[in-house]
Amino acid sequence: MSTKIIKSSQERKNEKQFSFFEMVYIFALCSIIGYFVEIGYVYLAVGKIVPRGMLYGPYCPIYGFGGIILYMLFYNLKREKQYIIYAFVTASIVLGSFELICGLGFKYIFNIEMWNYEGHFLEILNYTTVPILIGWGILGTIYVFLIQPILLKIISFLPKHLEKRLAVIIICIFVCDFALSLYNVLNNTEILYKMVHPEMN
Repeated sequence: MSTKIIKSSQERKNEKQFSFFEMVYIFALCSIIGYFVEIGYVYLAVGKIVPRGMLYGPYCPIYGFGGIILYMLFYNLKREKQYIIYAFVTASIVLGSFELICGLGFKYIFNIEMWNYEGHFLEILNYTTVPILIGWGILGTIYVFLIQPILLKIISFLPKHLEKRLAVIIICIFVCDFALSLYNVLNNTEILYKMVHPEMN
């Protein structure tokens, strides 16, 4: 019994602790990565490079929020085979729901449809589908088991004395950019229209 207690205590001690600063850096890195993924996708679709996102900077926060969600869900998940199904199912449901909420938000807040799956196979409220949920599950699992560990390794190289200051600077940049961009979008909805129709740029 005492051996089990000691072992359980040691396992808890070895568990990775949740870090707000890691979450900030994950958000920033995933936002930047997502921006260039979007540019690459649009380039393949329309044959030209078009800046993506509604913000001024080279980042798409929706990818950053996705990264935060996965970090919060799986920051202490063991990268072992028996957890792959758990990660897949959880990522499918959570990221699919996030996409659905974002789609509804753009529709009813900005009165614009960033995407619409009406008429697609097994669509859900027009803004996601069952096959897309499966896709999110696959991408989320790949991210959790392969990409997130690399990002966390990169973050670990940051000097400790700069960790908090840099995180505060990142937060200020995103907050200011979001406020200015939101004001700009509310006064010029054509920006969102061009995001939905990149061929019009």
